[in-house]
Amino acid sequence: MSAEAIVIMGVSGVGKTTVGNLLAKELSYTFFEGDEYHSTENIEKMKGGTPLTDGDRSQWLATLNALMVKHVMNNQSLVITCSALKQAYREVLSQSLAHRVTFVFLNGTYDQVKNRLQHRKGHFMTEKLLESQFDTLEIPTNAVNVNIENSVESIVRSLVQHFAISSNFGVVGLGVMGKSLARNLAKNGVRLSVYNRYVAGVEEKIAEHFCKDYSELSNVQPFEDLTSFIHSLRKPRKVLLMVNAGRAVDAVIDQIRPLLEAEDIIIDAGNSFFEDTERRASDLANSNIQFIGTGVSGGEAGALNGPSIMPGGAVNAYNTIAPFLEAIAAKDRRNKACVSHIGI
Repeated sequence: MSAEAIVIMGVSGVGKTTVGNLLAKELSYTFFEGDEYHSTENIEKMKGGTPLTDGDRSQWLATLNALMVKHVMNNQSLVITCSALKQAYREVLSQSLAHRVTFVFLNGTYDQVKNRLQHRKGHFMTEKLLESQFDTLEIPTNAVNVNIENSVESIVRSLVQHFAISSNFGVVGLGVMGKSLARNLAKNGVRLSVYNRYVAGVEEKIAEHFCKDYSELSNVQPFEDLTSFIHSLRKPRKVLLMVNAGRAVDAVIDQIRPLLEAEDIIIDAGNSFFEDTERRASDLANSNIQFIGTGVSGGEAGALNGPSIMPGGAVNAYNTIAPFLEAIAAKDRRNKACVSHIGI
């Protein structure tokens, strides 16, 4: 299985160190306390009650990113704590990690956190600094959101279940293009689940046999039961449909829609007619399910080795899936992924 980085984020006092340490032990990942990498100057400022500026944080964030990249590229998974309050900070932390970094947001109210800090000894976080952190906090849209009202044991147990067995991405439909895209995703280190329908005497154990045929698929989870397939995916779920354009796409959407939750994303990569894409996106929006229609250019060889990809949809949904698409896309002479967002 490919290495990954898990960033436990949130304001001071939400329990990042406790949760991160326990989660790392349960997953047998290496644990790093992000605050230990602050400069002496930063620590002195915080002890004196002075909020850090973006300039103060810049080198700290770059240091943490370098630490994460070093371990992941050496195939060593890690859990690291970092407040990561702004989207811009999270982008710095994610550089060169693409789909291999996941943020876990420990979410609590100001009063909850203030009460915790009042009972904590030896910590430099003042009430003024806490207010500053809440003012700075930009709620992440692509993180695993955890309510700190739950016990530490409950939080860690749910996160272990989330990370230990779940996949980051799912592919539905293992025809020629579906198989090639799945192999491409797996070769690029994506934790993957694949599904192909079961038709007695005609299509049986397609996904299972497919995974056995290629060495890069040794850690891919195969399914022919749609419910089990959906439940194998991390939230927000990202489901790529590689079925024939037209009625087949609608049929699959009808099957999986009851199994999905708000903010899950369906990606139709079958080059569907744009009016069908608009209709599906509008309909699924009523259930707060995001829908992206995308063109995939390059045929079977492109799908396997690097296609050109043209996704539409809302920008927040695109941002969630962009690291996966960029990982598998063709690269130009400047090594830039051949992916362009064509959408809202």
